[in-house]
Amino acid sequence: MAQSLQEEVTCPVCLEIFFCPILLSCEHVFCFHCMQTWMLECRDLKLTCPMCRGVTESPPLEEWQIGALSLLIRQHSGLLVKSLHVSKELLRFQEDLTLDASTASPFLVLSDDLRNVWCGKTCHNPVEDPQRFTSLTCVLGTPRFSSGCHYWEVEVGDGKEWTLGICKESVDRKWKGRLSAEHGFWVISMKAGTICINSIPETRIPASPKLSHVGIFLDVELEELKFFDVKDNALIHTHSRLSCLEPLRPFFCPELPTDCDRGASLKICS
Repeated sequence: MAQSLQEEVTCPVCLEIFFCPILLSCEHVFCFHCMQTWMLECRDLKLTCPMCRGVTESPPLEEWQIGALSLLIRQHSGLLVKSLHVSKELLRFQEDLTLDASTASPFLVLSDDLRNVWCGKTCHNPVEDPQRFTSLTCVLGTPRFSSGCHYWEVEVGDGKEWTLGICKESVDRKWKGRLSAEHGFWVISMKAGTICINSIPETRIPASPKLSHVGIFLDVELEELKFFDVKDNALIHTHSRLSCLEPLRPFFCPELPTDCDRGASLKICS
């Protein structure tokens, strides 16, 4: 939706968002400066459309701008209104998510309702399971996703370090390296007040000091994963071009304990 709207407000000449847009009689829209440059290059007092070659008489600038803006509003009023209610739209896809205890690292503690997880200093799950992560202190969520759109929210609280996102069903449960898309992980991490994106090279963006709830939206068909700051209603990051040839699982990695007996928890919001 956002990409389609952006294309419609992009000048076909400079490929940038319209600046002082003008509307020609053929109903093609361009930046005023682009049309000035076009007329000078053509050395013609007639205003010829760069796209369809239709001839337009040169109206005053104010009339051009009003006509162009009116056309854009008529064409895209529905999209503009919809874009103001993104959060409400996402709630239509909210999942009843829980944690999959069989995948949890031995040092993780899960609440009875399987919606809250934290990391302790002692081994809590000594039973071996081929699905269990043994090196990373993480746990997967359920259900798994193979198609459609899905949304869930996670309360990160006052945790200074955590990782959230998705991973492939087949990821190596003994993996010790970097969580990268190459190895089937699409995540963001909080580290020392900064959001780290698992891209190459790693991207870092400042985190809002008020960040307490992270919204995660997965569109399997579009191969997109979006992270939102729920309280500020702001987009944090978008992972695109996901590899969706197998089921995808929600991924949770809470804070490691420091001086305390346990690290801060991650809680799935119901």
